[in-house]
Amino acid sequence: MSPSSREVSIVLVAIGGYAERYVRLLLDAPADRNVRLVGAVDPTADRQAMANELKARGVPIYDDLASFYTDHSADLAVIASPIHMHAPQTCEALSAGSHVLCEKPLTATIQDAHKMAAAQRAAGKFVAVGYQWSFSPAIQALKRDILAGELGRPIRLRTLVLWPRRRSYYQRNDWAGAMKSADGQWVLDSPANNATAHFLHNMFYVLGDSVRTSASPADVQAELYRVNDIANYDTAAIRCRTDAGAEVLYYTTHAANVERGPVFCYEFENATVVYDGDADKNIVARFTDGHEQAYGDPGADNMAKLFRAVDCVRSGNEPLCTIAAATPQTLCINGAQESAGQVAQFPAELVEVTDGDDPLTWVRGLGEQLQDCCDRGVLPSELGRISWAEPGKPIDLRGYDFFPAGEK
Repeated sequence: MSPSSREVSIVLVAIGGYAERYVRLLLDAPADRNVRLVGAVDPTADRQAMANELKARGVPIYDDLASFYTDHSADLAVIASPIHMHAPQTCEALSAGSHVLCEKPLTATIQDAHKMAAAQRAAGKFVAVGYQWSFSPAIQALKRDILAGELGRPIRLRTLVLWPRRRSYYQRNDWAGAMKSADGQWVLDSPANNATAHFLHNMFYVLGDSVRTSASPADVQAELYRVNDIANYDTAAIRCRTDAGAEVLYYTTHAANVERGPVFCYEFENATVVYDGDADKNIVARFTDGHEQAYGDPGADNMAKLFRAVDCVRSGNEPLCTIAAATPQTLCINGAQESAGQVAQFPAELVEVTDGDDPLTWVRGLGEQLQDCCDRGVLPSELGRISWAEPGKPIDLRGYDFFPAGEK
């Protein structure tokens, strides 16, 4: 068997929630993919829907990675566990000789990102990070044109994502919306660091100075708010400036009553790149000379990241989204928390709660206000007519290497 077609053994860490997609994909993978799921790790397996199917297919399930590696080895560890487990489990898998595909976000803190990078270098293995857009032909084609200078200098990138989440979203586990896990590890769960983290990452990723890197935020100013009964925020408005001077603006919430996005507008010297996830789902660059370039749908195959990682195991190539590429999103998230300080509570008189067993708690006018801010390229406190808006302080991220600052 040639190296390009040899079987790749995989261990999957977590089998519930989003990880169910990996379970189904691996169990039903076509024969020509030549992958084998040799084990799963989940201490809550008895509560997961896929456990019986895994057992029926002869896939052993372990409570922890150490127990798996006592009995087995794996070419690739796919880590789809909670945010605060990404760093320790990635480091453990690397030390056991596995390459890693770690789900997004990379981790909760910049210091853990640095630990993961050091472990990766020591192991001589790769770590891919599961920001699926980064593995899409559409984003890769756009990035190639940006790198080639076709679009000119980046000026301002704006993204809006309104994704309502009901009470069950926050009750599905003990870390949803949390600052820390039950055992005291940083989680920093929020829309910007979980459900919609892809689209914040993507703005840094397309501006990277190589295929496998991202632009780094030099500073950040953020406004963070909540209406749900959680410790962290469910609504964010964030402004960054990259090392090269481009402005990055991000607006996201789980507390609106309408779903919108992702939608983005990336402004360059020679073109404006637009995408509307609610319309034709096609990235289009509109150039100043009048012509247009279509790049395709970045979400056409959201699970391509798995088999791209498998291909990297066989080829020895580096994945398209690396620790280095994913770290700027973590840096931005840490800086945003520092910028806002305390999460602000929305005024009670603006709060609505829907009827039913699984209600949505939402803020009147919030979706429209965030849309207006995105259109204008301002933060809510800069709009001049939002009574509840509280400005965050600017945070310099150059040399920032520990969250929270001052506690190193």
